[in-house]
Amino acid sequence: MASILVIDDNYDMLEMLRIALSHRGGHRVSLCANGEDGLKLAKSERPDLAIVDVMMPDISGYEVVRQLRSEPKTEDMSIIILTARGQPVDKIAALDAGADLYMEKPVKPQDLLDEIEKLLSTPQKQIESGLFPVFSLRGGIGATTLAVNIALLFQQLNPSALIDFSTNSGHCASCLRLQPKRHWGMLLQTGITENQASTIGNLTMKHPSGLRLLAAPPLPLPADRLTGAHVNSILDVMQKKLRFLVVDMPPALSSASIAILEKSTKIILISSSDPLSIQSTRSTMESLKKYHDKFELLLNNITPGKQVSADKVEKTLRLPVTAQIPYHADALPNKLKGMPAVLSQPQSPFVSTLQQVIRTLLTQKRKTR
Repeated sequence: MASILVIDDNYDMLEMLRIALSHRGGHRVSLCANGEDGLKLAKSERPDLAIVDVMMPDISGYEVVRQLRSEPKTEDMSIIILTARGQPVDKIAALDAGADLYMEKPVKPQDLLDEIEKLLSTPQKQIESGLFPVFSLRGGIGATTLAVNIALLFQQLNPSALIDFSTNSGHCASCLRLQPKRHWGMLLQTGITENQASTIGNLTMKHPSGLRLLAAPPLPLPADRLTGAHVNSILDVMQKKLRFLVVDMPPALSSASIAILEKSTKIILISSSDPLSIQSTRSTMESLKKYHDKFELLLNNITPGKQVSADKVEKTLRLPVTAQIPYHADALPNKLKGMPAVLSQPQSPFVSTLQQVIRTLLTQKRKTR
């Protein structure tokens, strides 16, 4: 059963499609009689598929499709243009606007249901390898905990590594109950040569889950000791050996941070819902405008009780919230024990939400037409 939005100014057509889609197809159906309301409903409900008429009094179906494709919340939605206009130029216009399929009225209900089934069963292109930095300019909001758990979930799919690029005694090792004797700081004394680069893999530690960890130095370093050149050398070597890399980044902008972001597949931007965190996240986005298309915003609830709605955060930041991470009472105890939730509480809402985040990270965004 899928959720389907129908946008058509003909009420008889709306009723016919409602009966066909819900009674015969078993789908959840929402109806709109004009384009503007349809766009609002699409953004709020995020249906799996939209069926859009072309000739409507407020805005055309082509414009509805273009706006759906330009909106991050709806850009990957399957879209069918269903219209009485049957000229070849109409089909071209529909596909150019971004529709997945063009169908002429009148249409047989079963033919429509068959095409819907084909569209919804077509898998979106998946990302097969990538670099995913976890980043926030504000510390203390659970970024390291999220980085560790996300890395463990990637490891369950394919060989992966977690890199702790903190210059201030990172905590990834303790979160995994590892005591690193080796770390990336050992590469900085004389600079990274070709021979040293070949030994980077030997500096990693293997967690019982199979996840590799490149730990941070145990003692703080000046932030500028880790340079963009160092980062590029380390990442180049590790990306050749492993499918997925998760980076726990320090809460600062530096040449090293920029080098990581430049190589990233998607950037996992962490915020909590308190005003200071929102302000910090907004500043981060302003400073990193060129990476806007890579952002996946996670709203991490680090305190119990009622939380600010994702909609309010989205309006403030003008960025869709990829996921709202539920408050996890055992987050700190798990961190202190070195027992991440993915391993100790795999059925928890916290882990279930992160599993959905992984699916989003691995889905390649549709290129707008």
